Amino acid sequence: MQILTLLALLIAIVAVVFALQNSAPIAVQFLGWQSQDSLALILLLTFTFGVLVGLLISLPPFIKRLRRSSHLKHRLHERDSEIEELHRQLVEARQQLNALPPSQPRYSTQLQSEPQTKLQPSEYPPDYAPDYPSDSSL
Repeated sequence: MQILTLLALLIAIVAVVFALQNSAPIAVQFLGWQSQDSLALILLLTFTFGVLVGLLISLPPFIKRLRRSSHLKHRLHERDSEIEELHRQLVEARQQLNALPPSQPRYSTQLQSEPQTKLQPSEYPPDYAPDYPSDSSL
C-alpha cells in the first residue's frame, strides 16, 4: 500500500511540474462551453478530474470488500463463541466423568491414534448401517 501511495505522489509531482512548464494561454471548448486559460490550469483541472473519476470507479469494489470483511469478521466472532461454548461443555463433561464412582465403567478421554483391532463386518454392532452399498449388492 505504501508503494502505491508513493507512486501516486510521484505521478502528482510530475503532473504539477509538467503543468508549470507549460503555462501558455490556450482556448478550450467543450460542449458549448468556451474558456481561455493557462495550459497549466487546464492540465491540473484535467488531472484532478481524472483522479476523481478513478476514485469513483474504484469505490463500489472497495465498499463490497468492506462489507465482505465485516461479514467474515462477524462469522469469525460467531465461530469463536461456538468454540468457547463447546470447550466449556467439554470441561463440564470431563468433570462429570471424573466425578463418577469407581464402580461405574469409565471410558478413555484420550483419542486413539489408530484402532487396536480392525473389526470384521460380522463384528459390527447390530444397529450399524453403512452409508455405501456393500459388494454383494453390486
